[in-house]
Amino acid sequence: MEYVNDFMYFIIKPLEDGKHIYCSGVNLTKFSPITKGRHRLGQNPAVKGLQTLNNDIRAIIIENGASPETVKNLLCQHVKPINEDLWYTESFLIHNYTESLGEKIKKFAPSELITKMFRAMLINESVPKGLSEIEFQQYLYDLSLKLSNI
Repeated sequence: MEYVNDFMYFIIKPLEDGKHIYCSGVNLTKFSPITKGRHRLGQNPAVKGLQTLNNDIRAIIIENGASPETVKNLLCQHVKPINEDLWYTESFLIHNYTESLGEKIKKFAPSELITKMFRAMLINESVPKGLSEIEFQQYLYDLSLKLSNI
């Protein structure tokens, strides 16, 4: 499973022994026009949103008969888009992963991340669902322009 755009990524790749690695990240540089000045010091909504979202994703994994495993020093550099921007990333292992589980996560994660960010920033904006990676990326670029002018 792979969902990647300039603002975020959610990727699940196979490892050895039937395990899969879940990697997720938010581009703090790209989200800056959306988040700046709309949160308390040290409470970046993109970071907090991804942390909370990943707890929800762990629950989805368990509900679907798989199991997440926290492992220290799990690296996702091989999946992170390479550029000069600052990224916050998280990862964990998944046991008993299925493609249908990956599709559920792919449909849920992008819009839910933005919804969580909006709640934290007290932004009353509806979040589109079901957009492709490129369409959702354009939505976020348009939102960045709109919010940077406020």
